[in-house]
Amino acid sequence: MKLQSIPLLEYDDCPQGVIRAEKPVPSLHVPPYCVITFFGEILEEKYRKGELKKVAALTLEFQENPVYVTKVKGQEVGLVMATVGAPNAAGQLEELTAMGFKKFLVCGGAGVLQREIAVGHLIIPDSAIRDEGTSYHYLPASREVTCNPHAVSILEQGLKQRDIPYLKAKTWTTDAIYRETRDKIALRVQEGCVTVEMEASAFFAVAQFLGVTLGQILYGGDDLSGTEWDGRKWISRRDVRENLVELCLELCLEL
Repeated sequence: MKLQSIPLLEYDDCPQGVIRAEKPVPSLHVPPYCVITFFGEILEEKYRKGELKKVAALTLEFQENPVYVTKVKGQEVGLVMATVGAPNAAGQLEELTAMGFKKFLVCGGAGVLQREIAVGHLIIPDSAIRDEGTSYHYLPASREVTCNPHAVSILEQGLKQRDIPYLKAKTWTTDAIYRETRDKIALRVQEGCVTVEMEASAFFAVAQFLGVTLGQILYGGDDLSGTEWDGRKWISRRDVRENLVELCLELCLEL
């Protein structure tokens, strides 16, 4: 490898790192489908109702993150709580893929960059601005990374068939939640971004590197389009979050 002007340009396409994600139990069998959600309260409720079976766990330094399986239309689908930020997203996707999952659907919220996007409105990101560092270890440097076109098409078809309104658009993935400045937001809007979050570009890049299928559905959350931040009580929209998890469990089977 050659030394570059900045480390993020030193992409190495070697398929194996010194540390590798491995299957925690050799005999573990999981279905190909897995929903990764940021809505922990929905997982807790489904577990209390007896709808989930724990089959494995992702070990974090401060806690255990259970990997569940549930039944949807007679088929098994994995369900796991997402972790925040691009590095965590990448590690989680590596570990879930090592377990045997192959088709992923991620659901979560995102800040909106256009005020007219209502809280709860669904967005299918078809590309992401790579304003984080993790994705550069999985794909050569570029400004954007695209989501799997097959996954995007399946999600669009699924929402249209269910008469659910949505946007298909570019998202801005950033590592620095407190450095979303006015000028930077204006620049991202000019590029076509309608949302901002912290994981999409990493998810897309890692999925491409690993050769797995991954799509994502976001819902409109807090508003960053004005002169002041507007939280819009987006985290408390339990009905939106619950319905989105159920929707994604169904759509994941179509990937």
